[in-house]
Amino acid sequence: MRQQSKSKLALIAFAVGMTLSLAASALPYPNPGEGYVQHYYSDAARTNLVGERSYGHCGESFQWGQTSRYFTLTKVVCGDGLP
Repeated sequence: MRQQSKSKLALIAFAVGMTLSLAASALPYPNPGEGYVQHYYSDAARTNLVGERSYGHCGESFQWGQTSRYFTLTKVVCGDGLP
């Protein structure tokens, strides 16, 4: 019985850890008057741009090319954030 409790506790700890690690890698949500542009690269050196994506409140969103796990994120401010 005690071994089963330890197994359940270990499973719960693993699930909580995975949830926190996924939340930590989430992209920021833009505030009013802000947007973000992701620049995607072919490798970790970030020298070969292969795509871009934008989202937020600064004009039309766009996406072209490929996405990858190697990217930079640039914050764009476009106004004072008032409606």
